[in-house]
Amino acid sequence: MLLPTYGDVCQLCRVAKRGRRPREVAKQETREALIAAALVEFAAHGVDAPSLDAICARAGYTRGAFYVHFRDREELMAAVVERVMGGFLEAIIARGEEAHELERTVARFADAVAHTIGGPRSSHGLVLPLPESVPFARILEAITRRPELRASFRTLLERAVAGVGEVTAHGQRARTVRPDVDASNVAALLVLIALGVLVALDAGLALHPGGLRATVLTLLGSPGGARRRPHRSRKSRR
Repeated sequence: MLLPTYGDVCQLCRVAKRGRRPREVAKQETREALIAAALVEFAAHGVDAPSLDAICARAGYTRGAFYVHFRDREELMAAVVERVMGGFLEAIIARGEEAHELERTVARFADAVAHTIGGPRSSHGLVLPLPESVPFARILEAITRRPELRASFRTLLERAVAGVGEVTAHGQRARTVRPDVDASNVAALLVLIALGVLVALDAGLALHPGGLRATVLTLLGSPGGARRRPHRSRKSRR
């Protein structure tokens, strides 16, 4: 009997991977459809009302398909919170221009708040992560009741603090953010302010996003974010 060569084994592996890939893609599509359906149902009927049957029906899958991806409804909710809030987090934290990343991050959040309350906004179109029919207070209530949601949300908050802390440190090195404050503490305060804004919107408190943005930036040493240092080439600095 001839033993397979190394090339034969590699070819078999490639064929096997090609055979598995459609199933993997289909599984991922099923999971995404269930998460999307859950968000639509939560938006339409609130966090607690939609049944698993309603969510599965909207997604076009059976309960059997659901249990391939999630242990129970709570695990699905954790996935929804992570997807919605995590996506917003990735979009809101500015990257790429270290001197002004914090300024742009604060501005993006203020812009999303302005969009929610119907005020003026810029062209990048960010909106707050939850539909108006899903009050943030209901999400917090669900989080306090369910360990899976609490752990998922805590991880998101830790990511937010780490990300804002990083852009704060970038600004401090570039001297656009005051250097006499701890970057991680600034990040924690800004994340807490953001959470408070979401709760305030639920309560109907009158907010002025532009004024809040300017105040935060002034306190951090970048008043209004309007003054930028002119770019100088290396030759001009010599």
